Amino acid sequence: MKSHAVMISPMQFLVIGAGGLGCPALLGLQAGGARRITIVDDDHVDLSNLARQVLFSGADVGVSKVDAARQALLGRCRDSPPPAEITPLRRRLRADDLDGLLAELTAGSPRSWVVLECSDSPALKFAVHDACVRAGLRVVVGGVVGWHGQAMAVDPGQREAACYRCLFEAPPPPELAPACATVGVAGPVAGAVGHAMAGLAIGLAGPHALDRSPAGVCLHFDLLRGGVRRLAPTPRPSCVTCSTAIELHGGAPSPDHSPQDR
Repeated sequence: MKSHAVMISPMQFLVIGAGGLGCPALLGLQAGGARRITIVDDDHVDLSNLARQVLFSGADVGVSKVDAARQALLGRCRDSPPPAEITPLRRRLRADDLDGLLAELTAGSPRSWVVLECSDSPALKFAVHDACVRAGLRVVVGGVVGWHGQAMAVDPGQREAACYRCLFEAPPPPELAPACATVGVAGPVAGAVGHAMAGLAIGLAGPHALDRSPAGVCLHFDLLRGGVRRLAPTPRPSCVTCSTAIELHGGAPSPDHSPQDR
């Protein structure tokens, strides 16, 4: 574990959303050895969300989520070398400024970054995924509704691995994607999915990412029934996003692995 942590410590992780998914994802990244993390969120800690936003306490209510998350993470790793670099970015993301933000953050080195999309907006999830594919960035997209959730790992550089739109073609219409406050989110599911997202992100970033990558894998959780299902679909031939990835970045098949046996 220590050697793996050393291998991923130079990698940088961008976590979009510091809520029910982002908090456990951040804890999982830290536990896995990540030391360079940027957190993006424009919201503040709210008392009603503390049950599933496990990085925060009552003392954080009213504080910016990114600042509270940074302080909590630094407090947990203060005596654990190497020192952590945790950058808070208080910003509301819009689809039309994602390309510029990702270019600014990654500074021409997309393969040294992994993005975790932890927001509660279906439209933003698709927008972040598409922007990451255009930029050649590996990304993990997660979501939770009630007692169900999923997390999927995507690597634009591996053309044999499906992308998010291969499995979910488009965001659902608003009436079919109600807000968390309407349908509720079970705290244990958010915790499980957030940690799974961290594990997938570390798998994408790790030293064995080329021959044992989780790219194209989607984990589906139904915790009320105690079920976790692993999906590894083949790329959808008509997927425009996959075609874009091949045109922009090329990509090679993963050695010794077909989409069916990953």
